[in-house]
Amino acid sequence: MKRFFEAKTVALIGASDRATRPGYHLFSNMNAGFGERLYPVNPKLVEIEGRRCYPTILDVPSEIDLAVVFIPARSVPEALEQCAKKGISRVIIESGGFAEAGPEGVALQQKCLQIARNAEMRLWGPNCMGLINVIQKKVLSFMRSHWRDSFIPGTVSLVVQSGMLSAGFLAYVLADSPFGLSKVASIGNKVDVDETELLEYLVDDPDTGVIALYLESLERGRRFFELCRSTDKPIIALKAGRTDLGAQAARSHTASLAQNDEILDAAFRHAGVVRVYDFRELFDVARAFGAWNAPATGRKRVAVLTFSGGAAVLAADSLSDYGMQIATLSESAVAELKKVFPEWMEPANPVDLYPAIERSGPAQALQQALEAVVQDPAVDAVYIHTISGIYTEGADFERIATIARRLEKPLVLWNMGDAAMVAEIRRKLEALGIPVLDEINRGVRALAALTRGR
Repeated sequence: MKRFFEAKTVALIGASDRATRPGYHLFSNMNAGFGERLYPVNPKLVEIEGRRCYPTILDVPSEIDLAVVFIPARSVPEALEQCAKKGISRVIIESGGFAEAGPEGVALQQKCLQIARNAEMRLWGPNCMGLINVIQKKVLSFMRSHWRDSFIPGTVSLVVQSGMLSAGFLAYVLADSPFGLSKVASIGNKVDVDETELLEYLVDDPDTGVIALYLESLERGRRFFELCRSTDKPIIALKAGRTDLGAQAARSHTASLAQNDEILDAAFRHAGVVRVYDFRELFDVARAFGAWNAPATGRKRVAVLTFSGGAAVLAADSLSDYGMQIATLSESAVAELKKVFPEWMEPANPVDLYPAIERSGPAQALQQALEAVVQDPAVDAVYIHTISGIYTEGADFERIATIARRLEKPLVLWNMGDAAMVAEIRRKLEALGIPVLDEINRGVRALAALTRGR
């Protein structure tokens, strides 16, 4: 797998010079990442943007580590035969029209696999969007070129058994909820390379700290779950096809045969995999693990800090839904809280900070309360509710994050308010290791994953 993700010299079979075509986006992305080490192939073109274009892969005057194929499905076997003659051992097929398209496509896909096996060649795909190595700035995908510069290097690696859904995932991550990525892999029909091989690679990858998966099937379940149990890296899985209707849709999408969901659910739990049920939950949990980046303790006692009694009630309900507990604060923590609260109020958990704000001001109230609950031995984690521009200014979150890290107590912030201010707070706090979510239940779900040990 390393030879896919870290190829030095690449070829693109199916490069286009038309800016509206996916073959052009592939060329543009690969050209940005490889420059002169990219060899475009298209018999109808002499050059693309000043770069020489070759009639066939056999005409390329260089050894090639990896070829990306994006041509009509019926022409792919011939291209693979030429790759075999060229001695290319790694090929990504991003074209569609194979097993997902019916019996003829199944036969075509099997023909491609046989060619590859005869040549000791590994195939990735078909019917996929390829891969992205964010750390090395290599994009081998037909995602639109203008997204390329929006990637934030980080520790989360994503494996998606889909083509266009991976594009949707990336659009969401980059536009609405940016966080740091390491690798992105779209594997499609999995004719050869599958999620288990990718998991094996990512478990050992020093640039990957969190692994997030969208799967429609598992090809080698025993090995997959052995790998999950073998690593301390958090693994989050969104498994589609869990109902009869979903399984039927999976067969028509990537020709996948979905497994019994009850068995898979038990296997996920046994292997310590965090199972999620929609793509926002997948990214919320992944970003939380990516920000906190510390082993989970399995302890579940939570302190809730809020500026609204109603929010405290909702947070308590969500915590209960996820098997968490409202911590009973120690006497020492309560004594510290009393220093900022009015005399008429006895602080308790959940901690409604509004009376403390009236007496001591928002910055002092939040800072004193945070330090009190984070350092309380009776508290394992902290859930904080803030409102951008009103109750977030002045608190020393860097100090709080340092204490929380030392005591192995994760903090998650639910932040409401102006979208631009929310984004700025998220950027600052997640750099400190404090995940920030913009909806109450999403924040609790992330905290539950961090505290319960996957």
